[in-house]
Amino acid sequence: MPSNSRDSNFFGAWPRANGSGELNFSISRTSPSTPQSTPFHSKHGSPMSYPSSPISTSPTSTSPLSTLRRNYSSTFMLIPEDREIDIIQRPPSPVTATSEDPPLNVVVIRLILWWPLVIWKLIGGVVMMVLRFLFIPFSFATPTFWLSALLWLFWKMIAFPISLFKWVFNPITNSYGEEDNGKRRTILISCGSTIQTLHLARNFYSSGARVIVIEFEGLFGLARFSTAVHKFYTVPRPTPESPQEYIAALCDIIEKEKASYYIPVCATSPAYYDALAKPHLELLGCASFTPGVQETLVLDDTLEMMKKCRINGISLPPYRVVSSKEELSCLYDSGWLTGYRNIILAVGPHGILERHKYILPQSRRDLKLTHEISDEKEWIVVRDVPGDHYVTCTTVKESRVITNVTCLINQDTKSLVPENNKEIESWLNEFFTKVRLQRPINGHISFRFVKCKQTGHLLPLGSRVGVSLPYICHTGNHSRVLCKPCPHFSRQNSGPLVQEGGRYWIHDAVLNTLRHPSMDTVGKLIGTVLDKREALFAFWDPLPYCAYYHFQLPLESVKTFLQKRRRSKSMASTMTAPVH
Repeated sequence: MPSNSRDSNFFGAWPRANGSGELNFSISRTSPSTPQSTPFHSKHGSPMSYPSSPISTSPTSTSPLSTLRRNYSSTFMLIPEDREIDIIQRPPSPVTATSEDPPLNVVVIRLILWWPLVIWKLIGGVVMMVLRFLFIPFSFATPTFWLSALLWLFWKMIAFPISLFKWVFNPITNSYGEEDNGKRRTILISCGSTIQTLHLARNFYSSGARVIVIEFEGLFGLARFSTAVHKFYTVPRPTPESPQEYIAALCDIIEKEKASYYIPVCATSPAYYDALAKPHLELLGCASFTPGVQETLVLDDTLEMMKKCRINGISLPPYRVVSSKEELSCLYDSGWLTGYRNIILAVGPHGILERHKYILPQSRRDLKLTHEISDEKEWIVVRDVPGDHYVTCTTVKESRVITNVTCLINQDTKSLVPENNKEIESWLNEFFTKVRLQRPINGHISFRFVKCKQTGHLLPLGSRVGVSLPYICHTGNHSRVLCKPCPHFSRQNSGPLVQEGGRYWIHDAVLNTLRHPSMDTVGKLIGTVLDKREALFAFWDPLPYCAYYHFQLPLESVKTFLQKRRRSKSMASTMTAPVH
């Protein structure tokens, strides 16, 4: 039976009979694209060939014999090309590849490090669990928390390079050395985490003094970055039960450094403790520029200050003294608090030590004052009449005002704008002329005023002993007014004591420009940068500028956030400390 070449090429082998009657297999390897003749044997055994052509090509047979031939051929005979494709080169088994035992030293190292690695993994798991449950919520609330942590780690790594930089960058301090301590006057300043302390240190350093700065433990030491600071100490925070530790620490520092002048800033602690330490320091030969205890109890207490003003005929804003929560409720019921902004302050010894001050809400149901109000712990409610608010930094020597800086509080940005206010200076001179205390007053005192919009009268809202923030507007000449310059410092006491135009913070200027773009804000921003009015930057003392904006400011943001969150749990959100 004849068959076409297509079937022979597909199946590869065809059975055919020879002379002995056996079946032989012949493999035909022809290309599908090249037609060839297919050999076939006739009935008598003579070979015959028929040319293969498209005409003689028939479709593939579907008979059982064709299927059998296809299966038989595909089972025993494989095309060489198919054999090469079907054989897959597999990689060697990993068991056979690593069948050799590890070296003995590797086994010993694994045995030695097994327990430490297990303990390390356990500690890592516990730490990650603590971080997950304690610190991860802060990442959603305030990303600055993590930024502050990174900055803290960064500070720990660069502490030594910064100290080395200060030593190299401060040739003036190094040139004098210890042998010149007899001629150089040593000044001791407190509250080293504040900006006003930094400016005090720079002013005294420019006048030729040797500056020592102290701060309480746990607070950010901004002044330690300054090249104007020779040494920086941390002291324990005083308490009403044990102020002796704080006084003893001051005495030890004065004896060690031979300080001749002490200027308490009283920004991070009450002035009462420095007044207690004043007689002890004077016995060691160190003059303390602060009022005594009796004078501090009057000037640092808003109620006592207003009593002195009322006795001497000085105008005062409306106020009420409350000694119980029922009396405070009566002020709400009588309508005395309605329609005005009212400030409640702690007075007496309790107020001097704690310095509590809050804004009262308009509705009594929003009032959640958790502090005690009693006859021993009285409070005063002062009506904050509408008008412009001012804050001063007044330097008093022998009960006479020798210099003063007055700043207007911007109600929108809460920033301080320096202003030459003759009315406030006249009020200060009148106050210290009329008010007479047991001893002459020496020290820095901060007053808060409001100029009533309706009557135009200047009314005091309170006072506080200490160096306030407007001090940054003072020039280096101010330090020569407090004490005489060093003997080797021959520069004359000339020039203004207060800088014209004031000082500013670059971040406040930028934010104010973005919020209220105008020619005034843009001019202030340009003046802050070009006129060197940036409050912290000095070309000869650049490190405090970097430390404040990259360390202290983020940390203060986190602290403020945590305090507001803690305060919101104990009292209404409307009761917040006002700007003073």
